[in-house]
Amino acid sequence: MRKMIKEAALVALVGTMVAGGAMAQAPTPAAQQQMLGLLERGVLYRDKVDWAKLRADLAATSDPSRQEDLLADAIRRSSAGHGKWISVERQAAMRTPQGSTIDATKSASAALPAAAAQMQNPRLGRVNVGPYATDRSLPRADRFARDRQWAQGLQAEIRSQDDGSRCGWIVDLRGNTGGNMWPMLLGVGPLLHGGGDPGQQVGTFDTGDGLQAWGYRNDAVWNDDQVRISLGASAYVLKHPDAPVAVLQSERTASSGEAIVLAFRGRPDTRSFGHPTAGYSTGNSPVQLVDGSLLLLTGSVMKDRNSVGDGSRIPPDVVADDAETLRLAEHWLLQQPACGETSAGSVAVEPYGNGSH
Repeated sequence: MRKMIKEAALVALVGTMVAGGAMAQAPTPAAQQQMLGLLERGVLYRDKVDWAKLRADLAATSDPSRQEDLLADAIRRSSAGHGKWISVERQAAMRTPQGSTIDATKSASAALPAAAAQMQNPRLGRVNVGPYATDRSLPRADRFARDRQWAQGLQAEIRSQDDGSRCGWIVDLRGNTGGNMWPMLLGVGPLLHGGGDPGQQVGTFDTGDGLQAWGYRNDAVWNDDQVRISLGASAYVLKHPDAPVAVLQSERTASSGEAIVLAFRGRPDTRSFGHPTAGYSTGNSPVQLVDGSLLLLTGSVMKDRNSVGDGSRIPPDVVADDAETLRLAEHWLLQQPACGETSAGSVAVEPYGNGSH
């Protein structure tokens, strides 16, 4: 189990981005056998499925639709809805411009109401981290280059705002439905440590065989002592590294979006606002099957830097409806010592959940 997880990409990949997409066809017999072996040995909640009965039911039918339904149900139950099988045809349909986007701010900011964007105080920096899916049809070197460019776009956005006047930052993950977590983590890296140890882990995968740490250090994101992605240049350092951060989340924040939520939990002077996340805070390993189709194998639970997390929905510190989320986040940031403002007549912002920030 641990060896398989380490050899895989360990990305929380395309969580709800492919939810609801029906299988175009059943896997070939050889791919079915490969898939069943992987699931029975490595899927997170494998005790939820009677694998012997599933094999018997598959053998008893030659109807591709019935086989598709049986496999989809087994994957759903054994992964709590996060794992997926994606046919070759479906993979081709998913290759949209979003998968190769270099401008890292457009996918999330486009979904934000213009009025909300206008509310921002000029002393606060803001970065919108949208979904990002790596195009696996590209050669390996090209995939890495595009992933790096996307992360560089996020860091460039942070750098462009960091003129010395920013006393706090907003990280908006409300539109982040998932994708490849490593470029996202690299992109927000300058904001992750809050003036603390730059080599500190910011999250872990719990595979059932132990914890695998992940974090941001210098110009690279690492997992289990292996570099997953790097900038290829010196990392940007904030002018005020210990500035407070407000994380915005919603019920649409899923999979890799939830990984970034967890990465900020436990950071000094950090608080989250919005709604509980979608509940796919588990790690998927993409495994290409012998027929070219793709299995997203859910094999780990994502946890924060303090090893807190159970794979389900992540509550914010402050519950707020959509219209109030940004306002409350700004109000809290401006009350922090780094911003040097108080507002005696304002409503106090009370934490929700475990108050771990």
